[in-house]
Amino acid sequence: MGYYMFAYGVNTPELQATFASKNETLLAEVLKNEIFQNYAEEDDDNETTKALTDIIMGRPFDEKKGYTYGYAFIGICATLGKELPFTQEMKFWYETDLINQTLSEDYDIEVEIDTELFPADHFHPFPLPKIEDFPMISLIDQERLKHLASLLEKVHKTKEEVEAMIEDDEDDEEKGFAYEHIMGLKENIAFCLNNQLDMIAFCH
Repeated sequence: MGYYMFAYGVNTPELQATFASKNETLLAEVLKNEIFQNYAEEDDDNETTKALTDIIMGRPFDEKKGYTYGYAFIGICATLGKELPFTQEMKFWYETDLINQTLSEDYDIEVEIDTELFPADHFHPFPLPKIEDFPMISLIDQERLKHLASLLEKVHKTKEEVEAMIEDDEDDEEKGFAYEHIMGLKENIAFCLNNQLDMIAFCH
């Protein structure tokens, strides 16, 4: 299975304003959201729905179940956020390693892309209870997006070049996967910067 990263373009103040907003219209919208429903269907006792209601209606959190609030928050971001142009999820500790290796070999860029996206001290300004492991949440604000854009500025492959790599032998195929995600990440960063959005990233 493994762990996968995905992201949305978001207006951070808008997300912050959802906490204890008592916005019943928003609550109803999130409850109908397909992404939220996928998480809600995985629990047997409506924990995710309860967590969502706690967040929006300003009820006390169950601090022992921080993860349920993380998944409920994904539903809020899926509802209010913008879908990014490149939607393919990135497999952590596999495709991220391929990206790191490719950037090092082809461009002499020494970077750990997983750490860039989810720093050890990664910060998000949302008053969620502590989440012990997953989902990981990282807010990549405009400043960090500009840093990432600068880091990857000289990296480029066309869609046709990437497809040719993926169709080639195994070594080129893996490098093709890496470039597919690098170019997708660049596209998503540019989308957020052009639309004055932050990027909220999740991994689970």
